[in-house]
Amino acid sequence: MKMFGKKSVSSILFYGSSITYSGYALFILFIIIALVFNQLTIIDTNYFQLSIPFTNSIIKGAYHISNFIAIVSFFLFYTVFFYLLSLIFKTFKAERLFTNRAIIHLKWFTLLNLIFPIFHIIIDSIYNSHLSTDDLIATLLHIGLGVFASFIATIFKLGYRLQEENDLTI
Repeated sequence: MKMFGKKSVSSILFYGSSITYSGYALFILFIIIALVFNQLTIIDTNYFQLSIPFTNSIIKGAYHISNFIAIVSFFLFYTVFFYLLSLIFKTFKAERLFTNRAIIHLKWFTLLNLIFPIFHIIIDSIYNSHLSTDDLIATLLHIGLGVFASFIATIFKLGYRLQEENDLTI
């Protein structure tokens, strides 16, 4: 199976990432509606529980504004993450691979992966007395992904220039 173009791996990844970001967006909407209409179960006056529809799962945590901010920001980050990823895969399945649009999507993806995880760690360290190893590892992975995306964006920029020069000479 080919990597780029129609009926390719990038097409499958585009649809997969589109479904994923849509799911995250619907879940954020569910959480906001549950908060607005007070659909939380309060346990021991210090903890809340939110049942996730169509599953046997729950979200549970301390009944504090920082937990709500953390939950919503987590789902918001991954909604934007998978949305930008779907835009990148969409450009990969197009006729022309090296486009200005692809470069812009890669730059936004780079910025998201470099800035938001660091912002999250700073906010998390303000509200919590300790940082979890999982948060630090996820932050480092996203920063690594951001650096890699930056390299890919630079390669696409060079490919775009070469493609334009080639189009001018023909």
